[in-house]
Amino acid sequence: VGISKCLAAYCKADTPNATYFDISSEDLTAAMGYGNLMGLKAKGILDKSQNPVDVSMIPKVAKDNLGLLRQPAKPVYKVALAEIYVRSQPYGGSDKSANGHRYDSIPFANGMINGGMSCQLI
Repeated sequence: VGISKCLAAYCKADTPNATYFDISSEDLTAAMGYGNLMGLKAKGILDKSQNPVDVSMIPKVAKDNLGLLRQPAKPVYKVALAEIYVRSQPYGGSDKSANGHRYDSIPFANGMINGGMSCQLI
């Protein structure tokens, strides 16, 4: 399941350099609405949990975090969005932007950030 409004950001043969900034402002606004809803739902789940896991030692494959909002100085939770990168596939898989992230990962992560959580892309 993903955010179809973000499809402009995934690489394919005719758009090998697609990025977050290829998403229209109208579609990005809608995508951020979904991301913000996901952030609220995640916070509700985490409010009931006890021990968030530190994932800072996990290697990252993406080239950059283009479009990712600034992490909150005092997050209510520290979360991660785990991604898959298939080295044998063009762009790391059929759902990737040019930087290696899934085309809708940034709006999802930004929804968490807008919910007061830090969100690391791994």
